[in-house]
Amino acid sequence: MRPPIYRVHGMLQSYFTRKMTGYLEYKGIPWRFRPFAGMSPAAMAAGFPGGVPMVETPDGAMMWDSTAMIHHLELAFPEPGVLPPDPVRRFLASVIEDFADEWLYRPAVGTRWHFPANAAVAGWELARDVAAVMPLPCEHAHAMIGAHVLSSCPALGVTPENIQSWVDDVLRPWMRVLGAHLADHPYLFGTRPALADFALFGANVAHFTNDPLCRRWTEEDAPAVVQHTTRLLTPEDQDLGAWDDASEVPATLLALIAEIARTYLPWVSRACADGAADVAFADGTHVTIGATPFLRDARATLLARYVALRSPALDTALAAAGALPFFMDWVHAAGLDPDHRAPPRPALNRPFPPAEG
Repeated sequence: MRPPIYRVHGMLQSYFTRKMTGYLEYKGIPWRFRPFAGMSPAAMAAGFPGGVPMVETPDGAMMWDSTAMIHHLELAFPEPGVLPPDPVRRFLASVIEDFADEWLYRPAVGTRWHFPANAAVAGWELARDVAAVMPLPCEHAHAMIGAHVLSSCPALGVTPENIQSWVDDVLRPWMRVLGAHLADHPYLFGTRPALADFALFGANVAHFTNDPLCRRWTEEDAPAVVQHTTRLLTPEDQDLGAWDDASEVPATLLALIAEIARTYLPWVSRACADGAADVAFADGTHVTIGATPFLRDARATLLARYVALRSPALDTALAAAGALPFFMDWVHAAGLDPDHRAPPRPALNRPFPPAEG
């Protein structure tokens, strides 16, 4: 008989693979890792649109899209829950997760492949997983992945010319405010992790505390982020408590939302409305980045959650962080919050290269 184990098909230094494995490990859901380069005959037969990870359920069904999979698994494995019961914190968790998934991914890919010190280490680690399922030497897999991801970087808005601006204007300022919050809170919303913690964990454990240059910056700017990553790597060693008091939103949490409102929310609001929008850096340069169909769907879902969870308390918190107009002024673009009862198999998956880096 087939054991009741979920099989995660992905790569160990992949952003979204590690988001899923961190969640599964915390929940105590039995799982096994399977190296996966982004497509296979079984994936194609299931209608998988490409990317990583894909998760195989104990009965052999395939599902994908990390956010949708976690919402689906929360219905089957409700404890310990990762969705804060307080509507304000639940929505803020969705905002941070969306930021991690759709924005932080860009400097993660860029810092890995545009800095040779990172590419030499993390690229080789990815290549080992690819070589496990493809008949080619690891060195060739490394070159293949690098060429593939680098060819997709311009569409993400990341180039050799602007990667340092992404680091200086986006990545390191984010890490500083995140580290300040985590210095006083073991997890984003209290003494137990939320969905947003796992979105950031995937980014950090696969990239920002793994790749050599990124690890150095994180240790300099935000040692508490390294500690947060370690806690989520060892959930069985942690004493989990309660969510923070719902009556007050800490200033350090508002600072996180303010940082998202400074960089990501202006771009995503305009890009999803107009098809593309500029990102301006402090040195006066800018880059135009287009919105993919997947991103538009993600934005419409986030707006739907805002409509569903909206309250005076939520609007007060968003206003204090300078983020309210990016939701209140865009409710006309809200979509539907998906039904997560069935294993998710969306026609659109992450709009990133199948050999995710």
